[in-house]
Amino acid sequence: MEKKGTPPWRKSWSSGCLHLNCSSGQVYKGINQVVLGMQGRGDPRWLTFKQAEYMGLHVRKGERGTHIVKMVEVNRRQAAQEADGGGDVLAEDGSKALIMRAYTVFNASQIDGMAPMPTRECNITCADAVEQIIFALQRTGLKVNFGQGFQPAYYPRTDEVRIPPASEFTSLEDFHATLLHEAAGHATGHPKRLARLHMDARFGSPEYAREELRAELVSSMMQGVIGLPPGPTLIAQHSAYLASWLQALKNDKNEIFKAAADAQKICDYVSKLAVEAQPFVVQAPTDASKSDALIVAEKRFDIGEMVHQRAAFRGTN
Repeated sequence: MEKKGTPPWRKSWSSGCLHLNCSSGQVYKGINQVVLGMQGRGDPRWLTFKQAEYMGLHVRKGERGTHIVKMVEVNRRQAAQEADGGGDVLAEDGSKALIMRAYTVFNASQIDGMAPMPTRECNITCADAVEQIIFALQRTGLKVNFGQGFQPAYYPRTDEVRIPPASEFTSLEDFHATLLHEAAGHATGHPKRLARLHMDARFGSPEYAREELRAELVSSMMQGVIGLPPGPTLIAQHSAYLASWLQALKNDKNEIFKAAADAQKICDYVSKLAVEAQPFVVQAPTDASKSDALIVAEKRFDIGEMVHQRAAFRGTN
């Protein structure tokens, strides 16, 4: 959102891939994706001790696991037993209750016998995926403007993202991550999309802090979805930035859970939009003054400016 006197946002702690349970093949959701990403592991595969044992693998002696949680619906009698055993009862409704169970998982890098991480096979580049996401959001009415001197920001009143040229960023990954933060994060809160934003939220207010948390997490999760590796600048400064917004919310221990759950819904929405957005039919290049890649991107995404940004960044390195 529009910022006044705030430091540039900084995020990214993931491996550039969604974290998943190697036994079930299921991708972790919400807060678990956040927690596992913050461990700084390069391999996104995880197993419980029992799962590793069942697969004939061995967690190395002395390795410390990472705690994750799972929400489970049970009957109220079972919920009472869980509470007596130290479990958390989150909600009760009639004869049912929602409880939170904790599990410990170990990363593939902590387990002996794990096969090497399979090579990710995909003919769509990360840059193309970001452009398709932006194209899909533009189809809903979002405006994206690149300009010298712009502070990265989303303006709800005009439904507009403003962002500096790619050449002003430390890396192309930082540029794309920032674009995802503003567009996939903040802009999805507009009334014409998920209707989440408090349109008059002021910097320093709880509403502003909550929105920054969600946009921060959305950007990281979307990086995992498309396999975009985190830029070095973002890795170095993410933790302090995230902590600052949690402090602004008075360290409410439930806030990060709520933010992660909302971020997951936003990512699902954005992913659905991008898949449904049909790219323009690409014709053979006819303009000799432009590169083939530039013409293709202009016709396919109708946002040739992003391709100019990519080219401009490469020209500075």
